[in-house]
Amino acid sequence: MTNIVSPIPGQARWPFPRFLLYFAPLLLMESWCHAAPSGPESDFCSTLVQNRFFGFFLSSSVFPTVPCSWTLQNPDPRRYTIFIKVTKPTENCVPSQLRTFQYDSFLETTRTYLGMESFDEVVRLCDTSAPVAFLEAGKQFVQMRKGPPRTGLTFKDADMDFKTEYLVVGKRNPSMAACQMLCQWLEDCLASSTSNRPCGIMQTPCLCWEPPPQLSEGGSCYHNGVYLENCLPSVKESGKDAKINGGWSTWRQWAQCSSECGGGIQTRTRTCQSPPEESYLCEGVVEEGRPCNTQICTGRHLSRSQSLRSVDSRKRDDVDKTRSGQQSPQTVDSASGEEWSAWSVCSLTCGEGWQSRTRFCVSSSYSTQCSGPLREQRPCNNSAVCPVHGSWEEWTPWSLCSSTCGRGYRSRTRICTPPQFGGDPCDGPEKQTKFCNIAVCPVDGVWNEWSSWGSCSASCSNGTMQRTRECNGPSYGGSECRGEFLETVDCFLGECPVDGKWQPWSLWSGCSKTCGGGTQQRNRICYGPFFGGQLCPGERAEVHGCNEKRCPEPHEICAEDNFSNVVWKMTPAGDTAAVRCPPNAMGLILRRCTLDEEGIAYWENPTYMKCVSNDYRSIQTLTREHLSKAQRGLVGDGVSEVMTKLRVTSSDGTSYSGDLLATVDVLKNMTEIFRRAYYSPSSADMRNFVQSVSNLLMEENRERWEEAQLLGPNIKELFRLVEDFVDVIGLRMKDFQDMYEVTDNLVLSIHKRPVVGHADISFPMKGWRGMVDWARSSEDRVTIPKNILSTGKPDSDDSSTFVTGIVLYRNLGSILALQRNSTVLNSKVLSVAIKPTPASLSAPVVVEFSHLYNGTTNQTCISWDESDSSSLLGSWSARGCKAVLVDSFRTKCVCDRLSTFAILARLNPEMNMDKTQLPSVTLIVGCGVSSLTLLLLIIIYVSVWRYIRSERSVILINFCLSIISSNALILIGQTQTRNKVLCTLIAAFLHFFFLSSFCWVLTEAWQSYMAVTGRLRNRIIRKRFLCLGWGLPALVVAISVGFTKAKGYGTPSYCWLSLEGGLLYAFVGPAAAVVLCLGCVWTVAITITMTNNNNPCHRHPTTCILIAAP
Repeated sequence: MTNIVSPIPGQARWPFPRFLLYFAPLLLMESWCHAAPSGPESDFCSTLVQNRFFGFFLSSSVFPTVPCSWTLQNPDPRRYTIFIKVTKPTENCVPSQLRTFQYDSFLETTRTYLGMESFDEVVRLCDTSAPVAFLEAGKQFVQMRKGPPRTGLTFKDADMDFKTEYLVVGKRNPSMAACQMLCQWLEDCLASSTSNRPCGIMQTPCLCWEPPPQLSEGGSCYHNGVYLENCLPSVKESGKDAKINGGWSTWRQWAQCSSECGGGIQTRTRTCQSPPEESYLCEGVVEEGRPCNTQICTGRHLSRSQSLRSVDSRKRDDVDKTRSGQQSPQTVDSASGEEWSAWSVCSLTCGEGWQSRTRFCVSSSYSTQCSGPLREQRPCNNSAVCPVHGSWEEWTPWSLCSSTCGRGYRSRTRICTPPQFGGDPCDGPEKQTKFCNIAVCPVDGVWNEWSSWGSCSASCSNGTMQRTRECNGPSYGGSECRGEFLETVDCFLGECPVDGKWQPWSLWSGCSKTCGGGTQQRNRICYGPFFGGQLCPGERAEVHGCNEKRCPEPHEICAEDNFSNVVWKMTPAGDTAAVRCPPNAMGLILRRCTLDEEGIAYWENPTYMKCVSNDYRSIQTLTREHLSKAQRGLVGDGVSEVMTKLRVTSSDGTSYSGDLLATVDVLKNMTEIFRRAYYSPSSADMRNFVQSVSNLLMEENRERWEEAQLLGPNIKELFRLVEDFVDVIGLRMKDFQDMYEVTDNLVLSIHKRPVVGHADISFPMKGWRGMVDWARSSEDRVTIPKNILSTGKPDSDDSSTFVTGIVLYRNLGSILALQRNSTVLNSKVLSVAIKPTPASLSAPVVVEFSHLYNGTTNQTCISWDESDSSSLLGSWSARGCKAVLVDSFRTKCVCDRLSTFAILARLNPEMNMDKTQLPSVTLIVGCGVSSLTLLLLIIIYVSVWRYIRSERSVILINFCLSIISSNALILIGQTQTRNKVLCTLIAAFLHFFFLSSFCWVLTEAWQSYMAVTGRLRNRIIRKRFLCLGWGLPALVVAISVGFTKAKGYGTPSYCWLSLEGGLLYAFVGPAAAVVLCLGCVWTVAITITMTNNNNPCHRHPTTCILIAAP
């Protein structure tokens, strides 16, 4: 980039862009024709300056009105830097009216500046403490924007007129003209900088404190008015007449020799062309001389000599030579010399100066030459002391930038050597401060000015007005603008007519009669009207009839009743009374009063469906909290603990039917938690889930299920729960993976297979482990064909997988209560589900059931179908399945749908399916005869007790009592299988009396052994017999009940020890030990009897053996 530079008189050392003073206004006027990116506001005038490197303008010409903007474009921010000088107004400055900033670009679509950085803190237009402001910009655009003054401030534009000058300087090889002006700006900027107002010029590409180069056209560093940097001019040798020391003119011609012969002097002079303030550029003498005409004179010629004039006032080189003892080299030898002139005035008025005097040599040509100096000097001491002015030391280095990014501050200082003897103080600032910019800081978004308020939203009364503002986009990772872009204020344009408006109706008043027809009334209030509005239309009050049913007769009212420790108030027939649940539960107990066939009111049994035990309520609350966390994407800790707690609590049974429904709700929520990707159920969670479902189906919960069925087929929730569980677990399983869970009440089998299978899926599979007895002995079978989902089309996607879930329920049929007068559920219930659910099956599902009852006819396959409302069986339907009788004990169902299946059969008229029937005749006769015989034996023994009183008789009577008690419990237990508590007690006592029978036999053997050995002499033996006969069985039963918590004592079929779980060994083990002990005692007793010669049994061995045998 080159610039035309013209010299200015008096400053020939530096070029100055004088053409700016003439052409800048023209350039500025020319730039007005360009469109400037004026920003979000719609400016009345805008100026864009492009491809200009020097210029200035007055604010009155660029900002004739408001809003106006002036924009300077940087040709290339990588190569050029913009410097601006603002001369501030002297008075009447309007604060915040002028904004100065730089930016990278402007988006027209969003009306947003990118990379905007404000210079308002640098310019401070209204700060008169610094009349001039300087700034440096390195981005694409620099803009000055003049906006309207704030409300209440009115100034004329001419009152705050200011001047702006700008330079666009290259970062490499800047022109000398630009550097001259920029260095002057920098010097002024630093001179006026303070700690509160740093210099806005951070750095320059010019070397401003080095001596300026020569303005020689002949040098190699100056061409066409432009100086080149990093250039050394070539030095040309010159003769004695060449210019030296810069400030001197050339030497004039040598003057005429002072003598024609005998030696004379020629002199020449020069002048100093520098002004007095730059006299330091002229060093040396004004006049110099040389000898001439040294030949000997032949005649009498006069010769004159004169001293050389020195430049005492400028430099004292000659004086220094004299001070050092040297005399002037210009001498004239003469035979006679003139007298010395008077001493001159001292050269200095203070301090040490010099005085001089001269003389001339006058001689003839034939006389001897004068000898000695023509000029003499001597020091002169003045008593006055010269003042010493203050002087600055060197500047310290610039300090580090005060900020690591963005605009910071750097400063440097210098020390002034104080003046002495009345000298002047140091001139200039002691500290200089300037801005610095190390790195680009994140620039947060900045709001533009608010737009003008819009019109009021209402034509009358209260309304709103809105105004908006736009955000100048953030740069370099800055944050978005904070605050609202929309502002709303209320406006009022006069009151509008307001019609009356009815307030909401009040509540209905109480009925005037409890029955037989009464009235209820409610009222409303009219709010208004106001400002000439209309009245409220309609009536203020409304009346309607109530309790129109006839009043019940006394026999149609259920009297107050105390049932289950709950007092039920008098209630008319058809109504339902409600009381609070017991303290261990929450909710309400409901009891309905109804009429019998004769029209007499009576209380139905209370229902506990709304009662939930505290334990189940706490588990239900915990589960809902975990579900809420899972829905928010949070990982819930403690889900496994909740599942374990549910399994343990449900294994103890339920107290109310509401506990069943609460458990189903907990399991449904757990399924939703398992479905979330944030929680993966463990194998323990899945086992606890299945075990909890099994606990719901325990026999002791049958009555609760029957009560829950009163409000609808709630068993369908159980079917949906198991089906959802199969779907969730299937998503977690790998291909070709199987899962089996076997409990006391159900068997769950889950299989994951590809759509194109290679083998059918059979249930149950061989080799199952952990099978309980009922599942192991079950003959129910399911076969799912391998091509059940394949379409047979070549373009179908057979790479996907499907999940099959099969559930076999042990006693669900008794809960469903499908038995009618002539029909009975003749199989277990079995469910088959496939996920994802197919629209149709390409092959049927085959389910084979074993019959629960023999002698039934008309075997029908039924399936659960909630959509079939026409079925007489409720949600059970006979559609979609075909029954195939395999034999009299098994039936096969071929179904083209997936559901829950069972067999429904017709009963023979002579069959009695009541499970509470009396024991069989054989059992009654056997137990009765045995008990009567033993009772008769006891009566005989008691009647002749005085004659047969002995230890053996006591043992025999206790043995008979244990057998009689066992027979009685067997007959009673056959009718108490549905009463869990009573059946458990019967099973425990049966366990005790059966073991007692064996123990009393062992006691009799012990007594026989003691009799044979002759040791039966102490009554303490009788107490030991009692401990063995009754105490040992009681201890065994107590330990068994304590370890098993009475689980296994009693089953749904009989009141005896369960054959599952190993509890039966609590009876078989002690009984086998007693039998073994009997054999040992009998053997020892016989051996002793046969080997003892003194024993009476030795003579009659057969009799003793019969006596010793128990």
